[in-house]
Amino acid sequence: MNVYENKTFYQKDVGDFFSHGKFSDCEIIHCHFVETDFRSTRFLGCSFKHCQLQMVKMDQCHFQESIFEEVKIIGGEFYKCSKTLFSIQCKNSILLSCNFSHLSMKKTDFSGSKLQECFFNETSLSSSNFQKTDLTGTKFHHSDLSKSDFRGAKNYAIDPKVNNLKKARFHLPEALSFLYFFGIDISD
Repeated sequence: MNVYENKTFYQKDVGDFFSHGKFSDCEIIHCHFVETDFRSTRFLGCSFKHCQLQMVKMDQCHFQESIFEEVKIIGGEFYKCSKTLFSIQCKNSILLSCNFSHLSMKKTDFSGSKLQECFFNETSLSSSNFQKTDLTGTKFHHSDLSKSDFRGAKNYAIDPKVNNLKKARFHLPEALSFLYFFGIDISD
């Protein structure tokens, strides 16, 4: 296993370079990962900036305190990642068809991102930040969204009957429209 600490990888021709390695406090900038093998790779305190991850193999990949900023992730199967100490932040990013099921993602920051056609099933997202996030086609099912912030978010349809929304924050017009959509009478 190759081990890298405090390194910067810029426009790296990735190939299998990142496969089965351990990366601590590294910056990964302007790299493109297409069907790259991240299986059993460990990213501890790493930041991905202006990268693209497309159909990356994530089985038992470790993301701990990792930041994705202005990245595009297509088909991210995060549910296959190691659940031990899993923690990521995704700021101002585009996530298409990503699956975050069965993960503990408390206090995750998705602010300013586009999460389109993503799936959160039995995901713990309490105190997460979805401010100014586009959630077109994203599904939340049996997920804990308590104390999460959806102010300024758009295109969401979160069923309050099957998700925990206790103390979640919404802007009023959007909150009323999704309550109406799910047939919840608030006129009393």
